[in-house]
Amino acid sequence: MSARSRSRFAEVVRREPVDLAVACHLLAAEADATVDATDPAATLGALDALAVRARPLLAARATAARGFPRVERGTPPPAGGAGGGQPGAGADPVGRLGELRRFGALDPRAAAEALHEALGLDAGFAGSADDYDDVRSSLLPDVLRRRRGLPILLSVVWLEVAQRLGVAAYPVGLPGHVVVAVGSPEDYVLVDPFAAGRLLTIHDAAAKVRAAGVAFSRAHLAPMSPGDVLSRILGNIRILAARSDTPRTRLWAVELSLLLPHHPANLRRERGELRVRLGDFLGGATDLTTFADTVAEVEPAAAAAARQAAAAARARLN
Repeated sequence: MSARSRSRFAEVVRREPVDLAVACHLLAAEADATVDATDPAATLGALDALAVRARPLLAARATAARGFPRVERGTPPPAGGAGGGQPGAGADPVGRLGELRRFGALDPRAAAEALHEALGLDAGFAGSADDYDDVRSSLLPDVLRRRRGLPILLSVVWLEVAQRLGVAAYPVGLPGHVVVAVGSPEDYVLVDPFAAGRLLTIHDAAAKVRAAGVAFSRAHLAPMSPGDVLSRILGNIRILAARSDTPRTRLWAVELSLLLPHHPANLRRERGELRVRLGDFLGGATDLTTFADTVAEVEPAAAAAARQAAAAARARLN
């Protein structure tokens, strides 16, 4: 990614509302040189086309809702929660989607069934265990082309299509598995895009949380912000890159994570260690020292270790 493209990524993720589709497109451009980082039109156009295909299914249910059983009502999330994809630059490049944004009053279960049919059954968006070992499963243009991806990227597809149709939806970040709530935080149904949009009851969601070794609470059903979604996508790429020992991929994922408005301090240490490993001793030492300065008061042992690593990196310049 060029300096200009990174500057654009930083601009997009700091803007309110965040255009999640554009941010995911720019993220993918870092990994794939064939992705045009300056023009997300192809990615946005693919999402527009999916919305056009889904329209008749939602229109049919607008007059005769049927399908998924109701699940128990939700509870309002903590203050500060945010919904899914938001309208942004390029969201309607040819003006053909204006008539689509009229399904906001559709019952959540009817909207969820229509999207399940359009995206899961018709278009074939779903995932499998093999997708967890493929970086393409974290890149939106590839997910749109292959119809395969990680739960969080498939959820992005659902959110972006729902937004184009005027259907309320937001991401829910269960531990290890992102799903989508169709509706409002007070009245919704949960669906699992990784399973082609299968309905999840609250009990199903609780079971997924407990399977991750965490005690379930209603807080797990709160909406994720777009920044949280992007941070989690980049975190998945970092984990895969560490597992496959591809430090350059891990480095760009860290660097994009550092452009998000909110990020943990240890990303600076991680970038420093990766830069040293790749031969940028001075840059790595600078990152390690910055990390040490940031955490010195609360994590003195970690700060001391980082300073020692920075000194070792500088010594390699001699």
